[in-house]
Amino acid sequence: MTAELQQAMARYEEARIRYRKAVLSSLDGTSNGDAIRQAIVACQEAGSELRKLRGTPPVQAAAAPAHRAAPASEAKAREQAIPGWAFVRRFLSTA
Repeated sequence: MTAELQQAMARYEEARIRYRKAVLSSLDGTSNGDAIRQAIVACQEAGSELRKLRGTPPVQAAAAPAHRAAPASEAKAREQAIPGWAFVRRFLSTA
């Protein structure tokens, strides 16, 4: 871990602490929204600097799930779970 990365991590932690303190002081009514907004901006800047130094891994696109037919046992279990469903299916198939 480089010294620059350690400094970025320390700045990020300090920004998070300042944000937490700003939020808590706003609950007491001793702080206004400007302090919270400034703390948020500082935290975001420190976080982006830290991400740049760490080097984020490339984002992989999620593979689309393969559509599969339900096994016969699952279909039977569904029919048994709803007692009238088998009757409705027979009725619709004859219509």
